[in-house]
Amino acid sequence: MTRSQLYLQARPGERDELLHELDRLEVFVAIRKQPGFLAVEILVPRDDPDRLVVAGSWSSPEHYERWRSSAARDELLGGLRPLLADEPKVSVYQVVDAID
Repeated sequence: MTRSQLYLQARPGERDELLHELDRLEVFVAIRKQPGFLAVEILVPRDDPDRLVVAGSWSSPEHYERWRSSAARDELLGGLRPLLADEPKVSVYQVVDAID
C-alpha cells in the first residue's frame, strides 16, 4: 500500500475557505473515482491552524502516480491556488507494516 500526504498552507485566516473550496470543487468526488484509491482524510495540525494535510491511501505507487500526474488533479489544485500561501508539498510513503 502507498500513502500520500499533500500539505496545503492556506493564506492566514483562510483555512475554512480552503476547506469550503475543497468541497465546492468536489475534490473527493473526483479522487474516489480513481483506480486504486482506498481512502482519504483531511488533517488539521493543532499547532498550525492554516495548514491542511490531505492524507490518501492507494493500493500501489503506480495508482497514486497516475492520479498525481492527471489533468484532473492539476485542474483541482489550480482552483485552490488563490487560497494558498505556498506551493503544495507532497510526501509519499510505502506502508511496510500496520496494526488495526
